[in-house]
Amino acid sequence: MGGCIKPIGGGIYHMELNFKKCSEEDFEDFYILRCDKENIYWTGHDKEPNKDSLYEWYTEQLRRNDRIMFIARTDGLSEPIGYLYLDIIGNTVEISYAISSKEWNHGFGTKLILFSIKYSKKNLISIKNIYGWVFDFNYASIRCFEKNRFVKSGEIKLSYFEPGKQYFLMSKYEYSIE
Repeated sequence: MGGCIKPIGGGIYHMELNFKKCSEEDFEDFYILRCDKENIYWTGHDKEPNKDSLYEWYTEQLRRNDRIMFIARTDGLSEPIGYLYLDIIGNTVEISYAISSKEWNHGFGTKLILFSIKYSKKNLISIKNIYGWVFDFNYASIRCFEKNRFVKSGEIKLSYFEPGKQYFLMSKYEYSIE
């Protein structure tokens, strides 16, 4: 990691993220992220994905016109640190993301969400609203959205969470494009 990490106030680290639109060549990086123990948990699974099945799903996603996928990296690390989906639904974007558990607590989730705002404003000019759904017990993700001025909309849904073997509330967090 060397000189790429610069401590700033309170032991928080500052690293620049680089975002690349996913292509077939990025599958191995995506697979690494999807095999992360915490990613398995938060995506509602109980084991690592089958690589062949995931590859089939991944290439199918790349062909979609309503989804843009990104891999996030930082210059100081050889492995990817996260991924981001932007799902275009009319004049809104729904975001989903994951950060490698090895890279938690460095502000990367906040930076990923900020990138989704900047990308949408610059490249998806008809977009009026960005939102994401968050389990009410995922406090880290809630903080990432709130740091980017997303507001809890009051809209909720029940979603089955396999690791807990039960339904949990998810809240919708929204950001309006000015």
